[in-house]
Amino acid sequence: MTQHLTHAGLPADLTRWQLLRLVETARRPLGLSKGAVSYLRQAIGLTTDGDFTKGRICAFWASVTEIAASLSMERRQITRIEAELIERGLIHKSSSNRSRRSGHRLHGVIRHEFGINLAPLIERAREIQALAQRVMQEQIEAKALRKQINKLFERIRGLGRDEAELAADAVLPNHRPSTIHSFQRLKQVAAALEAVLADFSADAGGGEMSHLCDISTLPNTNPEQIDKIWRAENRAARPPIRTTPAQVWLLASERFREYLAFYAASVGTGRALNERCLMMAARDLAMGIGISAREWRRSCETLGEVRAALCLLIADRNAGRDDDFRVRNAAAAFVGMVRKEARQGAVVNALLGELTAFSRGCCHV
Repeated sequence: MTQHLTHAGLPADLTRWQLLRLVETARRPLGLSKGAVSYLRQAIGLTTDGDFTKGRICAFWASVTEIAASLSMERRQITRIEAELIERGLIHKSSSNRSRRSGHRLHGVIRHEFGINLAPLIERAREIQALAQRVMQEQIEAKALRKQINKLFERIRGLGRDEAELAADAVLPNHRPSTIHSFQRLKQVAAALEAVLADFSADAGGGEMSHLCDISTLPNTNPEQIDKIWRAENRAARPPIRTTPAQVWLLASERFREYLAFYAASVGTGRALNERCLMMAARDLAMGIGISAREWRRSCETLGEVRAALCLLIADRNAGRDDDFRVRNAAAAFVGMVRKEARQGAVVNALLGELTAFSRGCCHV
């Protein structure tokens, strides 16, 4: 016997076509494809206003072939879309896959149907309305964020620091927030640029070092000694990285946290992290993901142990992401990041800001 799915009706302030517009606006948070929205537009067109009245049956029984022809799609596409909408809880299919769809209206009212029922969609009208309102609010905020990002780039350029501009380039190479369509991504970029601006603004008042004496010593032409001196000078010239144990724990991947927790317990500090724990945990993780002891030692000499450890933390965490910052190989990403940081500086600061915004946004605990 056919199940007649009636419904409680649309809210008084909504019509069926307004409901469709809300679905179109909330398509992404609802997890719907564009094809699914086109299907629902066709489906609502096969109903009447009266079908959306409380206590009525709201359904249609056009065949898959008829719907496919109307939407210029293949039958298998319609089948997939119907499965998608059923999975999302927006339609109910009262007919079986192999049976013929049918229904009957008497004086404009559906008495029985053996097809596709829209009661689940109607029952979720308020939820869909709330989702659409959230999307519209995010669109307004996204517009403001794009303006903010452009202003941040201007302020960073105004610092007159090549290192600051390079750090900003690492966050968004094309400097065009209009190409970013993800609201969360816009927030991450804005947060990362704020971090770059804060870091270099804090250092801007320090001024440049003046010569303490006009008498200079003869140049040292030993290549190894020159390399060591360059590394030491390069480390000293970089702005300090402002991190806390809580931030390190927030940003670390699950496997990095295991190393951190082990060493925190081993050195008698419980779960209170310190620099020593970070160094030992980073060394073990580096070996575990295929970074040689020689490469690790060289990286620590080039950047300093803390900065090298934070490069590893970023590369390891980004290996587990699925957005634009995802890296395929954490070890290779680490080596590349060390080289870029040594050459340009401030890359770690910018990426730490981006990763902090990402971690807070996805509630990584």
